[in-house]
Amino acid sequence: MDIYMDNNSVMVSICCLTYNHAPYVRECLDGFLMQQVNFPIEIIVHDDASTDGTQDVLREYKEKYPDLFHLILQTENQYSKGKHVTTEFLFPKARGKYIAFCEGDDYWTDSHKLQKQVDFLESHPDHSLCCHRTDRYIQDEKKFWPRMPPVQIKGEGISFKLQDWIRWGYVFQTSSVIIRRHSLDIAFLQSFKNNLDIHLFYSSLENGMGYFMKDLMSIYRIHHQGIWSGLCIENQKMNSFFDAYEIYQRRKNKYTREWIIRILGELVLFYIRKKHSFSQAVKIIPIAIRYCGWSSILEINKYIMKKIVDRYFK
Repeated sequence: MDIYMDNNSVMVSICCLTYNHAPYVRECLDGFLMQQVNFPIEIIVHDDASTDGTQDVLREYKEKYPDLFHLILQTENQYSKGKHVTTEFLFPKARGKYIAFCEGDDYWTDSHKLQKQVDFLESHPDHSLCCHRTDRYIQDEKKFWPRMPPVQIKGEGISFKLQDWIRWGYVFQTSSVIIRRHSLDIAFLQSFKNNLDIHLFYSSLENGMGYFMKDLMSIYRIHHQGIWSGLCIENQKMNSFFDAYEIYQRRKNKYTREWIIRILGELVLFYIRKKHSFSQAVKIIPIAIRYCGWSSILEINKYIMKKIVDRYFK
């Protein structure tokens, strides 16, 4: 099956971000190359000035597959300069009808992943995003964590709307996602300080439904060098709040409001349950008031009480 680009007939642009991923990037790239598809693809890799030999590996693959790989090799780190790497460097190069994502330290495990997802989206024009289950691998401990999502998906998969995704929380991983390119609002994405996965998913789901396949087809690698996985849980939750708050500022509705209230409520519960620190939990109050107003205190309290009732009395 011909996976090589044929002029402008690219069906899928695989967009990959790398930064000091030398120990892992071969596994990632091989996951792209093993795809069995009946349409042309292209692989676009942006490396943000790695210093560990990642770029040497990328050049090796480019030399072997010159028509398939398109490399953007930076000599200075663009992320640290505040550049919107995805929208400024990757998307302008992407020519596919669909865009698939995978960072250089993650990898795909199913050779039919792209074919399955494209087949679904081609037959469901009202859907703009397709994702699937992912295993999480802790690199240092050489073991797997519970997969994403941690619950069973009934049947072959489930369709969902933007408000469902907001209500569920971050239930799918970037390496599982393929997006219909025209569903993305580039101006909306570039309005954020940083381009994050959460913004991409929100933008796409504003313009169509999502579909969650039951298939397990990728691995999310957790290691101390990862930008997100290297953060402590507390910082992850706080970053999630500010990311969601940025969207709330631009899209004020009941769903985005519930979103930021839920994150703050979960942060309070985290301090109480995991840290056993009421004093730290109380520190969330001024943050809530500053960003969400006085009424947020009652909303957070209502959320916490519901969680307690659901956990202990149902």
